[in-house]
Amino acid sequence: MQFQGKLPIGVVYNTSMDRPDAALALALLFGLEGKRESRVGSVCISGSGLGAAIFCDAVSTFYHPGPMRNANQALPVGLALETPMPPDSPMVRAVVDRADFPRTVKKVSDTSLAEAVLRNGVIFNAEALMVLSGPATKLAKSLDLLDVPALYKNRVKTLVVVDSGQPTKDIPAMRRILAEWPTTVVYCGREVGDAVPYTVATITRDFAWSQAHPAVEAWKASGGRDVPSMDMAAILYAVRRDKDLFALSEPGRLTLDDSGRFQFALGGEGKVRSLSVPDDKKAAILSAYSELAGAKPVAPQQRLRPPVAAADAAGQEKKP
Repeated sequence: MQFQGKLPIGVVYNTSMDRPDAALALALLFGLEGKRESRVGSVCISGSGLGAAIFCDAVSTFYHPGPMRNANQALPVGLALETPMPPDSPMVRAVVDRADFPRTVKKVSDTSLAEAVLRNGVIFNAEALMVLSGPATKLAKSLDLLDVPALYKNRVKTLVVVDSGQPTKDIPAMRRILAEWPTTVVYCGREVGDAVPYTVATITRDFAWSQAHPAVEAWKASGGRDVPSMDMAAILYAVRRDKDLFALSEPGRLTLDDSGRFQFALGGEGKVRSLSVPDDKKAAILSAYSELAGAKPVAPQQRLRPPVAAADAAGQEKKP
């Protein structure tokens, strides 16, 4: 990693990895990392089985072929263990069942404790962002770990809560997050993803450089249709929030009804802002998807010392 001063912000992604927009959002995350706009702090699977964790590891390996430089270059995928484990979606099975996508995760013991991975994705980054698009069970549990509320308050700039349009699976956990989260919360509703779908034609064009891309194979297995881009939008907003691609509402309250459906209302004492897509920004957002999700893997840069340290080392080498 070439020394360039301030390190990129870390993104912690808590997902079920059971929708095609999640698979493509993971590609977008690695595209942002390749441009050094952010780095993948950690990925945690909640609400899905081992296959989803294997899939995420296969995508990571696709973008980082060869041995890791050190143990902190990429944290193990976090996996929320349940009894019984949820079934894997056909989209991840389409990749897991193929032998041509290398992976290091092969069994549950190759993953890590979900709440610890969420915490560590923040610990190993000076600044972090969180995107929550799966059940909030383990993120809520991470608040019980020693000093974690203070850690999140000090380092997590924004938590983006994604609404897929389906009922939330763990209502008490999500209600706890909405009540206790110590930093900024932004709500990304289903309408955001519907406003800028990642279309069949665009996906086909953006990934034409790869004969076999794990995210694309997952998308094909899910039906190969236009993709509502909720997770992609959430990540793009979080990392490029200074680019004015999205609009933010005035503060309001985000609640869950007893059926697990989100309700956002302006006013009151709420501290949540809701994301929306201005009509004149749709083309720019879709262009960003193409630029980032469709980016080729970037070879790791040579690790160089900071200029002062390098000069000191050179001076030492000249001494007899």
